Amino acid sequence: KKVLKRKGQKAAAPRKKKKEEKKVEPPYDPKDIKMPIPVDHSCWVERQGASLKHILPVKIVERRARSDVKEVPEGEHAFEYYVHFEGMDRRMDTWVPFSQVRHEGPAPKPPDDAQKDHHDHHGDDVTKVRNFQEIQIGPYIMPTWYFSPFPIEYSRHDRLLFCEFCLDFFGSKIELERHMRKCTWTHPPGNEIYRSRETNIDVCMFEVDGKKEEKYTQNICYIAKLFLEHKTLSFNTHPFLFYVLCQVTPKGCVMVGYFSKEKFSEYNYNLACICTLPCHQKKGFGKFLISMSYELSKLEGRTGSPETPISDLGQQAYNSYWKKTLIEVLADRSDPVTILDLCKITSMTQDNVTQTLKMLDILHYDNREGHHIAIPDSMVKRYRDKKLKIESNKERVYVRPCDPRKLRWYPFHAREMNKRDRKRNE
Repeated sequence: KKVLKRKGQKAAAPRKKKKEEKKVEPPYDPKDIKMPIPVDHSCWVERQGASLKHILPVKIVERRARSDVKEVPEGEHAFEYYVHFEGMDRRMDTWVPFSQVRHEGPAPKPPDDAQKDHHDHHGDDVTKVRNFQEIQIGPYIMPTWYFSPFPIEYSRHDRLLFCEFCLDFFGSKIELERHMRKCTWTHPPGNEIYRSRETNIDVCMFEVDGKKEEKYTQNICYIAKLFLEHKTLSFNTHPFLFYVLCQVTPKGCVMVGYFSKEKFSEYNYNLACICTLPCHQKKGFGKFLISMSYELSKLEGRTGSPETPISDLGQQAYNSYWKKTLIEVLADRSDPVTILDLCKITSMTQDNVTQTLKMLDILHYDNREGHHIAIPDSMVKRYRDKKLKIESNKERVYVRPCDPRKLRWYPFHAREMNKRDRKRNE
C-alpha cells in the first residue's frame, strides 16, 4: 500500500470469493419415470422370499447409472439404488433396480432405542456403501457385508482376490496367479501355540505380533472390516497381538478366523476384535476363539471381557459361550459357590457372570438367604443332551472349545520381563 501511495495509486481491494451455488434438485415426482429418486428418500422395496413377496421399508443411500445395459432404452429408468432396510443390520444393504422400488407400502415399525444406537452411528456417508461386492480367498467366494478402506485404486473391481497364505490382495486373477508362483508362505508369520485334531478337521493357532508383521496384520484388519460394522480400522497394529486360527491342509495352514488383543490393556480387555470368515461359520470356530481368549486370561491370572461395542453376531456367540461355561461349572459342583468363585474358575468378569446368571434365570433372592444360585436339573439335562447330539454327529465339521492341555503359551508381559532381565545380565 505504501508503494502504491507513493505512485498516487489506490490499493486494490481483496477479491471476494464467489459462493458456490448448490444445485437444488427439483421436487421428486414418483409419476415421472425418468426422474432419479433423491438420496435419503424413504420408500419401499419388493423382495421375493422363499414363497411370498415382501414389501419392506427402505431408505435410499446412494444411486448410480444402471450396470445391466450400456445405453438406457427410451422411456426406461436410468438408475439403480443402494438401499438400507429400516430396522435391519447394514449387512443387508444392497443395490436394487428401479423395478423393485415401490412408493406405497405398509407403515414401518418405529425403531426402539437399541436399534437407533446400533444402526445410526455412521458419520461418514462414504462408509455406508460397500466398495466391494465379494472377495475370494482360496476356493471360497464370500459376499461382503460392510465398507472397508482398501486403497482407492482397487475400488474399480467388484471382487478382490486374496492369497490364502500371506493375504496379499489383487484385482485380477492373472495378478494372483503370478503372485502364487512366487509366494513361499505356508502358514501365518508367527509362533504356533496350539494344534488339535477335531471332528473331520485339523486346526492350529498362531500368535502374530502386530509390530513385527505389520503388513500381514493390516491385511487381516482389511478383511475383518468387510464383515464387522463396529470395527474401527487402525493402521497402527503395533499395540496388538493377533491370534490366527488356521485349518491344516496338504498345502499349508489356511486362515479361517482370528481374534486380536492389546499387549497391555488398560481396562482388562482380553479380546479387541474377533472374526470368523463367513464360509467357515457354523463349525464351532467362533466359540473356539472365545474359549482361547479366556484360557489366555487364566494363564495371565486375571479376569477379562471383550472390548465394546460388539457386533450382534458376536454378542450372540458370547452369550452362548457364557451360558455353556457356567452350566458346566455349576453342574459339576455339589458344594456352594459364589459369584467371585465363578469369576476365578472361568476368568469372566463379575458383571458378565451376573448378567449370564440372570439370563439363565438361576440367580434368585429371598429374605432368609439373600441372593443364591439354584440351577434346575432339567436345564443341566437339556445342555448335556444337546452336547451329546453334536458330538455324536461324525459327518459334520465341528471344532470343540480350546483344550488347555494342548496350549503352549506364555503371557506377553512375562516374556518382556525376561528379555529385560537378560539384557541386564549381559
